Amino acid sequence: MRVLVVAHGPAHVPWIIPLSWACRLAGHEVRVAARPECVGLVTRSGLPAVSIGDDDASRTASAVPVRPALARRRAPVPPTREGRPAGLTPEIQAALTAKMIGIADLVADDLVAFARSWRPDLVLHDTAAAAGLVAAAVTGVPAVGNSWGLAAGVAVEKPEDVTPEYARLFERFGVEPLVGPATWIDACPPRLRPDHPVRRVDMRFVPYGGPGILQDWVGAPRTRPRICVTGGVTTASLEGFLGRTIHAVQELGAEVVVAGHGGEGLPDGVRAVESFPLDVLLPTCDAVVHHGGFGTGMIALDAGIPQVVVPQNSAQEHWGDLVESAGAGISLNDPELPGAAAIGTAVSAVIGGSGYVSRARLVQAEIAVMPDPADVVGFLEEHAGEPA
Repeated sequence: MRVLVVAHGPAHVPWIIPLSWACRLAGHEVRVAARPECVGLVTRSGLPAVSIGDDDASRTASAVPVRPALARRRAPVPPTREGRPAGLTPEIQAALTAKMIGIADLVADDLVAFARSWRPDLVLHDTAAAAGLVAAAVTGVPAVGNSWGLAAGVAVEKPEDVTPEYARLFERFGVEPLVGPATWIDACPPRLRPDHPVRRVDMRFVPYGGPGILQDWVGAPRTRPRICVTGGVTTASLEGFLGRTIHAVQELGAEVVVAGHGGEGLPDGVRAVESFPLDVLLPTCDAVVHHGGFGTGMIALDAGIPQVVVPQNSAQEHWGDLVESAGAGISLNDPELPGAAAIGTAVSAVIGGSGYVSRARLVQAEIAVMPDPADVVGFLEEHAGEPA
């Protein structure tokens, strides 16, 4: 079976690596199509990459996807709320979808050209990578989405949901828009998973953080709590989020490890790891304070540690709400960045005796029993035999 994997942006690439490798280890051919800024991330994982799009696509993708967080200063989400957590608002969903279609428009020519020459049996696309749907339609093969922790993406379930922008993606290649029930591979654990109209197939979250050299201090015995602070790939400045957080955690007497930072300008006593896999670091920590990235958050849940989320936009705020709904952490939603005192109070709460640690471990246990990527390969094999 030939599997054409269509990646999205740099923060999304780690989500597609485990299933792509599972396909290769099962004996299938895999090619990963990615924008230029993502090609190195793909090849460093050992997978063959196909570059699609150019600087215009990269600039469009890096633009702020949705306006700053909307649910400001609302009442805290109860940690044991009944029912499923709420999904994204229709307004945010629409804004994300419009951006995804805009990026697809800029990479579709390259992707379709490769798909026509390579002739895949299945397109496995990041749910944000709508160009994968076009490639599947042009080559007449099934498409399966691979979600990135967020129940969002481009999928048109009914003819009346076809927008002019979506239709134009397909029309220029002489094919009808792909319409009908979609299927997404979903690694989000049930406790954090909102309802969504698209059919989803469970897959265990397997973190991929790239290579790293293990340092002695990482696994050494500790005498005080260790807190990881990270802004992911989007928040590298010490101004604001990182600076306040480091100060707050140091005031608690905890060890601070800043991930994704070169170490320049950090206060004395603060460790920094610039290129080190979070899935190796976080199991040695007591909590993580981060910007609300889905990758960072899922690695924390997989490690069974609570998190404090300081979201910078509405998608990140949504992650914070999901974490709060599961009782696995605290989200500090504020129109301005929360002060050091608020961050310190939240960190004290999640590592204290308030049940956040035990609830994070409940989610960890949910993740552990979900089907492995190797199990999902069988589903993809069966799906590839279905008519497009």
